[in-house]
Amino acid sequence: MQAVHNIAEICAQHGITDVVLSPGSRCAPLTIAFARHPGIRVRTVPDERAAAFIGLGLAQNQRRAVALVCTSGTAGLNYAPAVAEAYFQQIPLVVFTADRPPEWIDQLDGQTIRQADLYGAHAKGTFTFPADTSHADAKWHSARLVSEAINLAQQFPAGPV
Repeated sequence: MQAVHNIAEICAQHGITDVVLSPGSRCAPLTIAFARHPGIRVRTVPDERAAAFIGLGLAQNQRRAVALVCTSGTAGLNYAPAVAEAYFQQIPLVVFTADRPPEWIDQLDGQTIRQADLYGAHAKGTFTFPADTSHADAKWHSARLVSEAINLAQQFPAGPV
């Protein structure tokens, strides 16, 4: 759980002040971490497609990265049109999609899809957090991944990660 709270702080340290949340059970810890962070404005939009375009508009208007957060499964697919638009307009978005445990993938469980490289060529990069957060270096590793993702999103040409 500490690694999740660290994500919100790292985003704030990198200048992300706005997060658009599409709440769900899998992303609840991250949702809570962002909602409790004093330096981050949170907008809750249950419809993922609308949420992604709101985030895109905020990033375009403010000329800085905005984070999007959604639950696992097809929720992340609903972000795809806005992610593609951000890619071609060079607008920085940092997209956090929750996922099911890796051993659940391809087991015919509902809302359990292959999320690796979800946005394909329309994202500048993708990162996968470690499933085992009990490891001594899990907090450091997660922090490094978040920092790399934000830096990549803001690096010329800007775009979604």
